[in-house]
Amino acid sequence: MNTKTPSLSFDEALSHLRGLGHCKVTAEETSLYEAYGRVLAENIIATCDLPPLDNSAMDGYAIATQRDGSAQTSFPVVMEVFAGSMPEVALKPGEAARIFTGAPVPEGVDFVVPQEDCSESESDGARLVQLSRSYSAGCNIRRKGEDQTKGAPIVKAGTVLRPQEIAATASIGIDQLQTYRRLKVGVFSTGNELIRPGTTRQDGQIFDANHFLLRGMLANLPVELVDLGILADQRDIVETALEAASKECDVILTSGGAGGGDKDFVSATLSKLGKTTFWHLAVKPGRPFMVGELPDCVFIGLPGNPVAATVAFAFLTRPLIEALAGADFIEAPRQYIAADFEVSGRKAGRREFLCGRRVTENGIIKLTKYHSDGSALLSSLTFADGFIELTEDMISVCKGDLVPFISFDEIGLR
Repeated sequence: MNTKTPSLSFDEALSHLRGLGHCKVTAEETSLYEAYGRVLAENIIATCDLPPLDNSAMDGYAIATQRDGSAQTSFPVVMEVFAGSMPEVALKPGEAARIFTGAPVPEGVDFVVPQEDCSESESDGARLVQLSRSYSAGCNIRRKGEDQTKGAPIVKAGTVLRPQEIAATASIGIDQLQTYRRLKVGVFSTGNELIRPGTTRQDGQIFDANHFLLRGMLANLPVELVDLGILADQRDIVETALEAASKECDVILTSGGAGGGDKDFVSATLSKLGKTTFWHLAVKPGRPFMVGELPDCVFIGLPGNPVAATVAFAFLTRPLIEALAGADFIEAPRQYIAADFEVSGRKAGRREFLCGRRVTENGIIKLTKYHSDGSALLSSLTFADGFIELTEDMISVCKGDLVPFISFDEIGLR
């Protein structure tokens, strides 16, 4: 391993990861009840029109107007139509039907009047409805097929299934889907100094916070997490653990051990067991970043400092994992918000991510940043609700400048 490897730009790193982002998992039949968060393996096609029939959008009265265009404000109520039933006859011109939300609209109906815009009375045993105003043709009628047309694609393959896609699938009666099995991701931390919370800490030891950062961010992805624990900085332990994990997992994800120090044995082990690409990225924080390929397994090595690990996971690792799981490789979306801070004297040529938070003053949203940019400060992550992105060409930021902002909601930190 050459620790003096030239630094790759952020965009070059993304391009390389796109090249690795081929689906690694097979499809399987999944119950609709178990499909939340899974990646769809084949397009879902509408099996019927939605709605299947013209139906009422509200409780009220279905009206058939006179065909000669003559004005009429009072109509005899000749039937009632409930959701789940079918009208037996058509309405004749000048007639009305009491109708309820979702009920099929009888033939001959021009529009539906909300019940609050009319009043019903009875005279000599006959029901009459009086309209308070006029309505245009088709008003308050949900037309057959206006939501989905039979034969049209509803959800495309590669979609991570959210409640709304599950609901759309249920609406056409499908209860079994072809989805990709969850990508199996093994997570371990490296370092003799690390211990898990709940253990008594000795001098020189620190608690492994990164495991819980990664565990939480992976929880929002279509993966099955395998906790591989903490690896000591010993060559034989690292080699044995990586070899065993590569046989069980589709992806191995580690934090720490990517810096190229004397006790960082991960890269050497990857070179021995498979293929290593070692990167120094022109990214702050997150310069040390490692990608390797073992037989049937992708290895991703994140920095050890928590903010750096979060940046490397959110912007580089997350889209790769989604692609390996069968979804599209999608970069996190940016929004542009006015800065309420200043940056000066910044060196060009490096992508930088600052922990920032949106604040509202007099109805205007602005961005403020954490007072320090240290990559080991978990307090900066708890302060923030997203990352402020400084691109390679930005040497300064003035108050009021529009700068890119990536909400934590978009990168699994919610």
